[in-house]
Amino acid sequence: SFEEDFFTADELHKVLNDLPAGYRMVFNLYAIEGYKHKEIAEMLGIDINTSKSQYSRARSALREKLELLEKLKKRYNE
Repeated sequence: SFEEDFFTADELHKVLNDLPAGYRMVFNLYAIEGYKHKEIAEMLGIDINTSKSQYSRARSALREKLELLEKLKKRYNE
């Protein structure tokens, strides 16, 4: 059904918490809190390109984890 395409808040929280700390921090600051990479770099004392690459890696890791979770959920609901 349509609802099966969505993840619960708990599932999303767990997937986010499974990210390495650096990825999680940059992802939260950029995607959730709305900071720019320049601001994140200054806050965390990292290079702006490190912020960008950690965000990109966090997104890839989240995509993989959510795709796996989706497959597991579909299999469980069959």
